[in-house]
Amino acid sequence: MSFEFLLIGIILTIASFTQGFSGFGFQLVALSIITFFIDVKLAIPMCALFGLIINIYLIIDLHKHIKFFELKNLILGSIIGIPAGAFFLSTANPDLIKFLLGFVLILFVLISLGKVGHSITIGDKWAYVFGFFSGLLGGAFNTNGPPVLIYFYLHGWDKYKQKASITGFFIFSSVLIVFSHLMIGLTTRSVLTNFFIYLPFIFIGQIAGKFLFGKISSIVYNKFILLFLFAAGLFMIFG
Repeated sequence: MSFEFLLIGIILTIASFTQGFSGFGFQLVALSIITFFIDVKLAIPMCALFGLIINIYLIIDLHKHIKFFELKNLILGSIIGIPAGAFFLSTANPDLIKFLLGFVLILFVLISLGKVGHSITIGDKWAYVFGFFSGLLGGAFNTNGPPVLIYFYLHGWDKYKQKASITGFFIFSSVLIVFSHLMIGLTTRSVLTNFFIYLPFIFIGQIAGKFLFGKISSIVYNKFILLFLFAAGLFMIFG
């Protein structure tokens, strides 16, 4: 058992813990680190498979809190936004767009922490808008999470419904990503071998994340979402 194997296993455990706790964040944590140790063509399809497994686990665990009909407008907006994002990337300045997005995320967090932020609410029709921008960012930068997190946060739901809704949305994209990897041949025998080798680390992280999630309040969960959005904003500006 090599040091590199253990290090990758620990990274995957932490990434899995993050998503097991919050419902998001596995890809960001895992891919930002393990690509220093293994080839990106192995890391991306392997982590996509892990992401699908994690989302299936969370769907089963949170099925009582998921109402897929509430997500249909968000998903529809995302489908429209994905090709627009791909086109946008080919014509716009990506560094400028990432900077503006990071600025908006940090501004949203600062507003949410103030008195004004607590009075902001949105209706279900806004799902098309947030879904579109989620798809736009996903198609352009593979970063579709922030608009969706903001949308659910502004609804003021309890932690179970927020986490379940986040998972319900992301499992849709997980299935599409894994399917596309299979179709174009990215999911090779080497990818599957490494997937099964590292799978126990994923389960350990999931169990630990679920345990901590059960111990916190909805207020603490919302603060974690704001912290994640703030960190994502800084990463987009300075990363």
